[in-house]
Amino acid sequence: MTKADTVETSLLLLNGGVGQRSQLDHPKQFFEVRGHPIMAYAIIAAQELSAIKEIIVNTPKGYETRTKEIMDHYCSHLPYTMVSGGLNRQGSMLKLAEAAQYDQVLVHETARPVITEATYNDLLVREEKNIGYFADIPFSMCRLDPNSKSLSKGVCRNQVFNIQLPQKFDRKTLLKAHKVAKKNKKIFTEDAVMVHEMTGSVVHALPGDHRNIKVTTPKDLALVTQLIGSGA
Repeated sequence: MTKADTVETSLLLLNGGVGQRSQLDHPKQFFEVRGHPIMAYAIIAAQELSAIKEIIVNTPKGYETRTKEIMDHYCSHLPYTMVSGGLNRQGSMLKLAEAAQYDQVLVHETARPVITEATYNDLLVREEKNIGYFADIPFSMCRLDPNSKSLSKGVCRNQVFNIQLPQKFDRKTLLKAHKVAKKNKKIFTEDAVMVHEMTGSVVHALPGDHRNIKVTTPKDLALVTQLIGSGA
């Protein structure tokens, strides 16, 4: 065990969305895969990691009771706190970070259920304070002119990467990034770029995994069911 993986850490779980594109009649994080709701996998993977001391989780509006039932069932020995979701992803993340008690935070989203203890631990054992997973892009890309709908420029795929979660941050740096972004009316869809652009901090990269998908559409639900069931 290294010094890094003994640092007391809060696990922040983005869980406030309702997942309209999933075409379900309830938030996608409550959809059951192999006998467990999708959101449970992010909790299960954290249970045996001694550095994780608490879980902070968003509750979708109207689903506070269901969220509590899942947290009570799966949290075991880990204390948890539920906070409401924000107006957008950025607002939800800020609420989680503000509620955390520890100076180091792991950020994950319950819509990414293909998560393991090793995935979390690979971040925890690193000495870098701000670090996350980034997967290479395996297909060709381009820019399109939004007005003419015509191709405007090719994009070199070895210069762009898919930003994945989980990520690890110094909590003070993360909060500073959110404060600066709010002051400058900047909206971000994840935190690694925000931390870098709003604070100038270095964010280190670990190789991502193409199986680490975010559930958005019905096809994604079918895919994660296959991935989790096969252990691929």
